[in-house]
Amino acid sequence: MTSTPRQLKIIDSALLSAKIVKDASEAAPVLGPLKATAGLVITILETIRDVKTNKEDWVTLGEHLSVQIKDIHDDLSRCSTPHSSTELLLVVNTYEQKLGNILAKIRLIRGRGRFERYLNSRADKEEIATLRRDVDTCWKDFMRKITVQVHEVAHRIEGGVKSVEKDVKNVEKSVNAIGDTSYITRLVPLPSATGVDHSTCLTGTRTGVLDYIRRWVDDQNTTRVCWLADVAGAGKSTIAKQLSGEWKTEGRLGGCFFFDKNRPDATNKQAFCDTIAAQLANNQPQLLPSIIDGIKAIGPVLSVCPFEEKLQKLVIHPLKDTAAVLVIDALDECDKRDRDIPLRNLLHSLTHAAQLKIFITSRPERDIAEFLDSCRSPTESLHDMRLKSNQDDIAMFVKHEMEYLVRSGDLTTEDVTRLANRVNCLFILASTACKVIQESLSPRSRLQDLMDSKRNALGDINKLYLAIITKACQADQDGQSIDSEAPKEVIEVIEVILAAATPLSISTIDILLGSKGTGRVVKFLSSVLNVRHDGAVVILHPTFREFLEDRRVAGIFHIDIADAHELMTKGCLATMKRELRFNICRLESSFTRNKDVPDFEEKVSKYISDQLQYGCTHWLGHVTKSRRRLNGDDEMAVLQFMEGGSPLYWMEVLSALGKVRKALRDLQEARSWHSKERKLKDKIDDLKQFLIAFSTPVSESIPHIYLSTIPFAARKSYIRQEATGLFPKTMSVMTGYSENWPKPPEAWQGHTDNIYTVAVSLDGHRIVSSSDGKTIRLWGADTGQPLGEPLRGHNSSVLSVSFSPDGRRIVSGSSDETIRLWDAETGQPLGEPLRGHTGSVLSVSFSPDSRRIVSGSLDKTIRLWNAETGQPLGEPLRGHTSYVLSVSFSPDSRRIVSGSSDETIRLWDAETGQPLGEPLRGHTRGVQSVSFSPDGCRIVSSSSDKTIRLWDTQTGGSVGEPIQDHSHDVPSVPSSPDGRRIVSVSEAAAIACHLNNASSKVPLPRPNEPLHVLHSNSGPHFAPPGFDDCSLSQDGWVSSSNRLLYWVPPNNRHGLQYPHILTIPTNDPLRSTWINFSNFCCGTDWTKCRK
Repeated sequence: MTSTPRQLKIIDSALLSAKIVKDASEAAPVLGPLKATAGLVITILETIRDVKTNKEDWVTLGEHLSVQIKDIHDDLSRCSTPHSSTELLLVVNTYEQKLGNILAKIRLIRGRGRFERYLNSRADKEEIATLRRDVDTCWKDFMRKITVQVHEVAHRIEGGVKSVEKDVKNVEKSVNAIGDTSYITRLVPLPSATGVDHSTCLTGTRTGVLDYIRRWVDDQNTTRVCWLADVAGAGKSTIAKQLSGEWKTEGRLGGCFFFDKNRPDATNKQAFCDTIAAQLANNQPQLLPSIIDGIKAIGPVLSVCPFEEKLQKLVIHPLKDTAAVLVIDALDECDKRDRDIPLRNLLHSLTHAAQLKIFITSRPERDIAEFLDSCRSPTESLHDMRLKSNQDDIAMFVKHEMEYLVRSGDLTTEDVTRLANRVNCLFILASTACKVIQESLSPRSRLQDLMDSKRNALGDINKLYLAIITKACQADQDGQSIDSEAPKEVIEVIEVILAAATPLSISTIDILLGSKGTGRVVKFLSSVLNVRHDGAVVILHPTFREFLEDRRVAGIFHIDIADAHELMTKGCLATMKRELRFNICRLESSFTRNKDVPDFEEKVSKYISDQLQYGCTHWLGHVTKSRRRLNGDDEMAVLQFMEGGSPLYWMEVLSALGKVRKALRDLQEARSWHSKERKLKDKIDDLKQFLIAFSTPVSESIPHIYLSTIPFAARKSYIRQEATGLFPKTMSVMTGYSENWPKPPEAWQGHTDNIYTVAVSLDGHRIVSSSDGKTIRLWGADTGQPLGEPLRGHNSSVLSVSFSPDGRRIVSGSSDETIRLWDAETGQPLGEPLRGHTGSVLSVSFSPDSRRIVSGSLDKTIRLWNAETGQPLGEPLRGHTSYVLSVSFSPDSRRIVSGSSDETIRLWDAETGQPLGEPLRGHTRGVQSVSFSPDGCRIVSSSSDKTIRLWDTQTGGSVGEPIQDHSHDVPSVPSSPDGRRIVSVSEAAAIACHLNNASSKVPLPRPNEPLHVLHSNSGPHFAPPGFDDCSLSQDGWVSSSNRLLYWVPPNNRHGLQYPHILTIPTNDPLRSTWINFSNFCCGTDWTKCRK
C-alpha cells in the first residue's frame, strides 16, 4: 500500500521537527541527553516511509514521537546548566531503549515478504499499540522528573533578584518541596484533556478574535473571564489550543482542560483539578511547594476529595498571588449535570486569586449563558460566511491543506479555490472535506464527487457526512463496489462506537460483533473517525454523532441509539458466555484480599481480556438503555447467563475490576426492563439481592464469592440453588439461615432526634431524611438501610430536604436561615449556602427541570432561586399570614403549592409570583407538608391535626376522607414518582409507607413482631478445625493470624459469637447461628470447593 499525500505530509513535518531538536541539542550543552534520542526518532520516521502494512498506525506513532521529543526539548531548554542527574539520565536511556525496540520492529516488518506481511498484519497492529504505551510510560516518567529539575533552576534564578531574607525562606521551602516531590505523583491527571489531539491555528488566520483575547489577557481592568461562544465546528478548540500554547511559552498558562464527548473520563469534573494542578506544577514551578502543601493537607482521601476542596487547595490557593490564565475548552461537552459545579466554584474563587483569568469556549447553551453571558467575547461570529475575514481564513486553510496535492499535480490551484468557496466558512466542514480528499487514492475524482451540485455535499456538514458514509458503503480497498452486506457492516461498527460506554479498540469491536470488518470500516471512514494512540476508535467531532442520531438528515444511515445498545447487549452476553470461567485470575489462596495478592493487577490484565472486562462492566447498562422489551432470543440469552455458575463467574470479574458498586447501580436501573418473562424479572431481582447482601466479600476477595456467600444466601435464592450443586465443598449454615431475602423494615431507625422531613429520589431507589440533630441521612429504599454517614454542614436543625429530579443533588433548608446544596453521591456540600430569608427555612424543593429551587420560611415568605448560580429570582412571594411550612413545584413547573401554619394551602403562578385562586381550607391546624401528584391533578397535604388530605387542583376540593393513622404530628408526606405510594414521617422518629388510594383509608404498617427468646445450653465454636485464635472483626471477617477464613452477614454475627441464645422468628438479628465445617475447603485448597 502506497502512502497517501496526507501521510507523506505528516512524516515530512515530523522529520523536520525532530531534526530541529537534534540540531539544537548539538548546539546547547543543556540539551546533551537529547541528541541520541532525537537521532533515533529521525531514523524511525525515515524507516516508516517504506513500511507497507498498518501504514496509518505507524505514521500516527511517528508523529506522536516527534511531539514527545519536542515537548522534552522545550522543558530541557528552560534549564541553564547541563543535566547530570543520574535518575534523569536513566530515564532518558530507558526512553532510548523503547525507541530502539520500535526501530527494530519496523525493520523486521520492512524485511518481510508480501504474503508474510499480510499474515502478520493484525498481530503487528496490536504490537504497535503496545510499543506506544511503553514509550508513553517512559515519556511521562521523564516529564515528572524534569519538572523537579526545572524547579531547581527556576528557584536559583529567582533567588538572585529577591532579598536575602525572603530568598533564604524560599530556599528552605523549595528544598523541602523537592524532598517531597513524590506527592505530585499522587495526582491522577488526564493527559488526553490537555488538548494533545487538537491543532493550532494556521498562521494568519483568526487574527481578529486572537488579537481581542490577547488584549483581554493583558488588560488588568477588564472582566476576569472571557467566554468564546459559537456553533459546533466553528474552530473554538483550535483557538483554545493556539492561545494555550502562546501563554505557556510566555509563562502565563496555569493549565488547560479540554472536555471531550468521545472520552467518558473527559466529560465530567472528576479529573479537572488533578489535571490543572499537575500542569500548574510544570508551568509555574515556583508554585510547586504550595501545591504539595495542598496535597498533604488533603491527605489520603485525595482521590475522593470533594471538588470544591481540591480546587481550593491545589489550584486557587497556590495561585492567590500569581498572574496566570486557565483555559477551559468545550464546556458544553461536559456532562450537563456536572458543569455547573466547576463553573460556580471557579467564578466564586476569583475573589481569592486576584490575578487569575479564565478563558472558556463552548456552544452558546442556555445554562452556560446564565453564568457567563456578561463575559461573552464581543468578537464577530467565527462561521458567518458574509464576513470577509472568515472567507479569507477558510481560503488560507484549504490552500494550506491542499498544497501538497497541488505540488504533486493531483489538484490545481483552481480546484483549491473552488473547494474553499463551497465550504460555507465552517472549519469542521473545510477540515473534513480536506481529509476526505487527502485520504483518497484519486484526489481529483473525489473532489469532483464532493462538488457535484446535485448532492451539494459541501453545502453543509450533514450533507458531507452523508456523502462520506455513502461512499464507505460502496467501496472496497481498491475503490470498487462491494456486496450488499456492506451497509449493515458499516452501520453496526458505527453503532458500537456510538453506544460504547468507553472507547473500544478495533479488535475488541470485532470480537463483540463477531466479525473481522471493523478495520476496513474505520479505514473508509478515517475522515470522521480517529484511532487514538491507545488503539481506541472515537468519533473525530461531535457533529458526526449528531448527524447519525438525526433521522431527518441521516436517512437510511440513521442510528437509533436504542438499537445500538441492543446490539451491544448481544455482544456482551456472547463474550461473557464464551470467556467467563471459575477462578479466572488463577488465585492460589483464599486467605488474602484481592489487594494483597502479589501481582494482582498483572493477573487481571493477563487473564481477563479487554472485551470481557467491557462486557462484564457494561452489559446491564446497555440492556437498560435499549429502552424496549427484550425480544425472545435476547431474553433467552439473559436467562441462560443466569443459570449455573455464570453469575458467580461474572462477580469474579466485577471483584477483580472493582466494579461491584457500579453493577448494583445498574441492577437498580434494570427495573425499567419491560420483560413479560416473570422468571427473568425474579432472577434479576435475586441477583441484585445477592450482591446487596454480599457486597463486602464479593468486592474484597474473589475466593469468598464462593466460600462466604453460598452458605449464607437465602435458601430460596436462584443463585444459591444453582451454586450448591456446583460448589458443594463449602461450610454449611445449620441454623440461622433465611429462607428468603430480608424485606425492608417497616420502620427505619437511624436518626437520634426528631425527623422533620423525607423525600424520595425520582428513580425510587433512595430516600433522604432530615432531623433536629443538624444532620441529613440517605437510605436505600429497597433495604431500609442508611447509605453512608450523615451529611453535616448546617449549624442548626435541618427542617427540609429534597432531591433534584436527576438524583445527583440534594437541597436542604435549616433553622440557621440558609439553604444548602449537596452532592447526593459523595455527601459533600456544593458551593456556599444560599442566603436571603430572615427566618428559618422550613421547606425547599427543586423544579422538575432542576433549574430552580423554591423555599418557604418562618419569615412568612416564599422565595425562588436559580439552582445553577444560587442567586434569588425576583421578589419574595407574599400572601400567607403565618409561617410557610411547605412548598413544592407542579410537574410542569408552572405552579407552586404552599402550606402554612395559617391552616391554608395556596397555589401560585411560578413565573409571575401571583396567587392562583382562593386558599384551600380544611385542615384545623398548620399545614406541614404539601406536594403535587405526578400528573399534577392532586395535592397531598399533611398537618399538625394528625391527618393527611388529598385535594383536587382544578376544583380546590378535598378528595375522600382524611387519613388519620399517625399518633403524632405528620410533618412530611411526599409521593413516590409513580404516584402509587405516599411516604409519611411522624415525630415518633419512624418512617412509614402508605398506598395512595383516595377511595379507601390508607392502612398503617403492622407493628414489628415481638421477639420470643429461648435459651440453649450448648453451641458450636465459630473457628474451623485447625485454626486457633480466630476473631470476628466489625466488618464481618473471621480471620486467624491475618488469614481470611470466611465472612459473616451482619444478622448472624451476634448469634455466631453467642450461640446459646436461640430466637424465634429465625430471621431475628440476634438469631443463633450454627456452622458445620466438615466440607469446608480454604487456603490453597479453596478451588476444591467446586464439584
